Amino acid sequence: MLLLLGLAALVRPDSPSLVLEAVRGVLFVRPPVTAFAPRAAQPDPSLQARIESAASVPSGRLASVVFDLESGAQASVDAERSFPAASLFKLPILAEALRQDLDPNRLLEIRPEDWTDGSGVLQARVGEQLSVAELERLMIQDSDNIAALVLLDAVGIDNVNANLARLGLSGTHLVDHRRGESGDHVTTAADTAHLLELIATGRLVSPSASEQAMSLLELHQANTWLGDDLPWWLNVKVAHKWGDLPEARHDAGVVYSVRGSFVAVVLTEGMPPDAARQAIARTAGAALAALPEPSGLLHL
Repeated sequence: MLLLLGLAALVRPDSPSLVLEAVRGVLFVRPPVTAFAPRAAQPDPSLQARIESAASVPSGRLASVVFDLESGAQASVDAERSFPAASLFKLPILAEALRQDLDPNRLLEIRPEDWTDGSGVLQARVGEQLSVAELERLMIQDSDNIAALVLLDAVGIDNVNANLARLGLSGTHLVDHRRGESGDHVTTAADTAHLLELIATGRLVSPSASEQAMSLLELHQANTWLGDDLPWWLNVKVAHKWGDLPEARHDAGVVYSVRGSFVAVVLTEGMPPDAARQAIARTAGAALAALPEPSGLLHL
């Protein structure tokens, strides 16, 4: 404990409350999905101003949603605008796999028609069989496109889109070019935020299915733009999915901290990669700054 206090004192030695908050950060673990009751969204003018400021970019397009899981405070920018989904299309596939309760030990073959380029590690493994559990992990943690297509074959794209409709996610739609469909996977910030809120509150199929989804989303990924500028001493947890295309860069997830927890979704298109990264990070930072500041002595 003395070591933790010494580390925390580096934050602001003159502030006992921040020191103790830092200690709580070191000890912080993600709460279970059952810790959050569903909240009706309440537009918050102060949060809205912060999110709009974070969304100010010199070029390109940006949409964002922030939703406080504890208070229901919400703010958004262009939330209903359609964007290319990039790797966020993997979230609806995961949702349908959980809805169908696929056996995690079931083996699925990587067929030649499942081969695709882009992110992932399975390009040289056509003909092999992997378990559903491993394919889900690869799809989320490594953003593996082949794993996503194998799982899409298993659950059926029509079922994925029907489930999106059942959930009220009318702005999100997946396509399968292998069967001659045109266009791209699309989504909106509002849809993605709602799907994440269902997971975070244990309402995606069931609490156990939601916890399974959250356990995948909190695995270390190649990029965590939502967490780039968050205070290190808070030991913030980010359960998320990022996506990247030549013209689009997104990050969408749930940010957990000792101050509170919130859904944050930022979709960008047509802006330089680093500008997109900075806008995503600014949005998460603005949302965290809107949470209550520590006051007095915090309880360990």
